Amino acid sequence: MSKRGFWGGFWSLIVGLGVTLRASFRKNVTIQYPHVLVPVSPIYRGPVRLISEEVGGDHKCIGCLACQRICPTHAIPILTTKKNEENKNVPVDFVIDDALCCFCSLCVEVCPTVALEHSRIGDLAVEYQALLRREIMHDGTITSDNFPTSTGKSGGKS
Repeated sequence: MSKRGFWGGFWSLIVGLGVTLRASFRKNVTIQYPHVLVPVSPIYRGPVRLISEEVGGDHKCIGCLACQRICPTHAIPILTTKKNEENKNVPVDFVIDDALCCFCSLCVEVCPTVALEHSRIGDLAVEYQALLRREIMHDGTITSDNFPTSTGKSGGKS
């Protein structure tokens, strides 16, 4: 082995150890995902939810079916309505399938009463695809506690 080969290998070892020492004193950037939620961007579009009114806690949806018609992936398969005593449409069931949703925000933009908005839940991991089908009339506020994720409840509506 020549002197140049020995010193070249020795220098390579020293440089590698220097990189290792500098990296060992840096702050960790790894997020322990199941235990610590990943921060989401301020412009993130999460699962769609119904907005509740300030007084009474009722939602603003008038059952016009515009969101169901404009959805390009048919992620809002069941939005049934009935007529109330004032002969106005009232939604009975409002189901959205987050497995099909492409989070395009068309349903939010087309809503005439501004009854829909995107939540900021970034954890959409579930064990079964059926858990991503939600009744948003009854699960009004989406939090990590009532959204069917690995950190939230273990079951959901199918």
